[in-house]
Amino acid sequence: DDDATVADVDEVITDIYEPINNGVYRAGFATSQEAYDEAIDDLFDALDRYDDHLANQRYLVGDSLTEADICMFTTLIRFDQVYHTHFMCNRKFVHQYDNL
Repeated sequence: DDDATVADVDEVITDIYEPINNGVYRAGFATSQEAYDEAIDDLFDALDRYDDHLANQRYLVGDSLTEADICMFTTLIRFDQVYHTHFMCNRKFVHQYDNL
């Protein structure tokens, strides 16, 4: 892989924000079953997609740690302890993914 460009990193940060970083809150604070279901589907679809992506490379963008990895990390580090149970994001634990 080539070194990550700022645009590449920004694109991934934008791509993970709504379904993952904000998705756990969309699920946890959903005011209807429909809103919860949509948030959970978006969240786990994105986690599955990035787990597949990380099967082929160590970092989200390029060959080194970037802000995109840190943005993903801030949600994933709290996922199993907080979001899985308290925010009902409980289809799967993050530790059950092979590559996240």
